[in-house]
Amino acid sequence: MDQAEIKEFIDSNDETEIYYRYLIGQDVWYFQRDGGESSADYDEFKKFISVKLEIPFNNISIVGSAKTRYSFSPNKNFREFNDESDFDLIIVSKDMYRSMWSAYKEISQQTFLKGYQWKCTNIFNGFVSIKDSDSTYGNEVLQEWQRKVRTFKADLQLKFNILHEINYRIYSDWESVQDYHVRGIAKLKGEMNNEVN
Repeated sequence: MDQAEIKEFIDSNDETEIYYRYLIGQDVWYFQRDGGESSADYDEFKKFISVKLEIPFNNISIVGSAKTRYSFSPNKNFREFNDESDFDLIIVSKDMYRSMWSAYKEISQQTFLKGYQWKCTNIFNGFVSIKDSDSTYGNEVLQEWQRKVRTFKADLQLKFNILHEINYRIYSDWESVQDYHVRGIAKLKGEMNNEVN
């Protein structure tokens, strides 16, 4: 995917069309970059995560610059995926979301929660963001999550060549996924229009 081509598509289409084309579609730049079978590799990846996390296959999606090569975040100005980039993985599970949300709520009532404001903003947007390197504060739910994702971290590197840190975004439902990303795309379009004017 060429940056100019993406910008042209964003400029000439509405937010929902962009969301479906670049964020929900089957094309994943990360799996295309080495000339692999992107769609087949993506399906294998989703199947692997589905089994490991016991999440339905269709409730898993890659987003962000690993998907499109360029960040659609309004503040990142189409920054290209690089060594410091996270690999953003969406998991849609109401139960998992509630469990994580409750864990962070419990922690915030007992001690200082690092990134409290950012975590609250994410929750208002319908998701919890967590990495396997995040502090668990001794919370059993977060410790169990960390143990589970660490058991297959090496497999992700060996089977799928994923060497970047994975940022798990656990959403309560698909409506929240679409709402968050469509709003982000609208901001991005606004920034692009401001640059032109």
